[in-house]
Amino acid sequence: MDAENRVVLNVGGIRHETYKATLKKIPATRLSRLTEALANYDPILNEYFFDRHPGVFAQVLNYYRTGKLHYPTDVCGPLFEEELEFWGLDANQVEPCCWMTYTQLLEYKGITSTAGRPLQTELAS
Repeated sequence: MDAENRVVLNVGGIRHETYKATLKKIPATRLSRLTEALANYDPILNEYFFDRHPGVFAQVLNYYRTGKLHYPTDVCGPLFEEELEFWGLDANQVEPCCWMTYTQLLEYKGITSTAGRPLQTELAS
């Protein structure tokens, strides 16, 4: 594929390059709907800028490339969920190898929201 079929995504200062066709693999998401008319497109640099977490985005882009969504263990769960929501992705697509870690996050969130205070506070009591 030639240069006109490629797209540059600057996420949190890290430049990622992929093919437009790759971003069309998951329809009805923020990346599948990119157009040069968007405010975050810079025609001088020929790239889209998103002020988002670049580490999580690497997993997001890999999902478009491979069809497999992995949970990065170096970020907190709520951040991962927030990023998936921003990009328009379904958290239920997390791969089985990462599902246990991800569901532990969901269980923790349930405990903290039910108790009304963080789990660490309860354990310290």
